[in-house]
Amino acid sequence: MVKVDCFALVAGLVLTVGGIVLILISIFSVWFLAIPGLVLFILGIVILLTLKQQEYVEPTKERTKKNKKQIRR
Repeated sequence: MVKVDCFALVAGLVLTVGGIVLILISIFSVWFLAIPGLVLFILGIVILLTLKQQEYVEPTKERTKKNKKQIRR
């Protein structure tokens, strides 16, 4: 299984949903909200489609006192 960056997943979902909301608002009221809505929607989709191609950086492990002593020797 390929590890996925959680921040990228959340950002992609938020941008996609935000874009859809702005597009729906533009249909029913102010039309010019369709432009930023479309941009947000496309950015969100691109982020979600490229999740597996992005580099995943694993979090670093904290050094314990035992490990610090071994490193200093």
